[in-house]
Amino acid sequence: MIRHATNTDFHELAELYQDASLIAHPFIDPDYIARDMRHLREHRLPLEQAFLWERQGDIAGYIALEGKRINGLFIKVEHQRKGIGRALVEHVKQLHDELRVKVFQENYQAQRFYFAMGFEIVPEADAPEDGPHAQYCMRWPV
Repeated sequence: MIRHATNTDFHELAELYQDASLIAHPFIDPDYIARDMRHLREHRLPLEQAFLWERQGDIAGYIALEGKRINGLFIKVEHQRKGIGRALVEHVKQLHDELRVKVFQENYQAQRFYFAMGFEIVPEADAPEDGPHAQYCMRWPV
């Protein structure tokens, strides 16, 4: 079941972010991910629109948006490849006529996922890099 995340979910969502990021982003310093987890929980999630996939009280994954930009899509490892990420993206597609997401160039799995969801890489001249790792900007619809 997909539902809006509330402030009581933020601690668990931040932990999910950290666990999934350590696996999906081995090229990022784990200390940076730990610091970013605290910032996510305390500052970003309260300002974002977040939806989570929950079954019998177990949060399996979530998607967070700032306007039409997907700021994060994270699925617990044991729940990956079961359609949860697809369901979350389809859910937010119903809410917006356009979506954007930045994907690390080293994260081939995420690129393949978003391509399969109908996103394409587009130039993004108006925004500086968000860190030391190059990213692609992807948009739906094309």
